[in-house]
Amino acid sequence: MEDLIEANLFLMNQAGRLLERMEDGVYGEPIEHLFEATVGQHVRHCLDHYASFVRGLLGGVIDYDQRERVASLECSTDCALEELERLKQELKGVGDVGGVVRVKMDCGGADQSWQESSLGRELQFLVSHTVHHFAMIGGACREKGVELEKGFGLAPSTIRHRKLANID
Repeated sequence: MEDLIEANLFLMNQAGRLLERMEDGVYGEPIEHLFEATVGQHVRHCLDHYASFVRGLLGGVIDYDQRERVASLECSTDCALEELERLKQELKGVGDVGGVVRVKMDCGGADQSWQESSLGRELQFLVSHTVHHFAMIGGACREKGVELEKGFGLAPSTIRHRKLANID
C-alpha cells in the first residue's frame, strides 16, 4: 500500500511543481484541441477524484460522481496548490485505513450500481486517472510553451521501462 500512496504523492508533487511555475492566465485558457477545456479544469478534475477518495475512506464508500467542482480550482493556481497540499496530507494518512470499500462511478451505461473494491485498487485507479489527465495537460502546456519536467504525463511503468531499456 505504501508504494501506491507514494506513487500518488509523486504525481501530486509533479502537479505542484507545474502549478508553481504556471501563470493563472495560461492555467485558465481554453485549449482548442482539448474540447476547449483548460489546464485548470483538468487539474480540478484530478483533485476532485482525490477529494472523493479521501472523503469516502472513513465510511468505506467512495462516490466519484459526487464531486464539488469548485470553480476557483480551475482558474487560480494558488487555490489549486492549497487544495493539493490539503489532499496530500490526507493521502499520507491512508495507510492507517484498510478493508473493502464500495465504489460508484458513472461509466455512461445504465448500470449505476456500487461495486466492491479495495483501497489498493482505488489508489491504482487514481494513478492511472491522474497520469491520463497529466498527458493531456502536458500537450496543452507544450502548445502554450510551458516547460514540463521530464516524465510529466508518463505512466510509472513507462518511466521504469525507459529507464531499464536506456531509452531517454
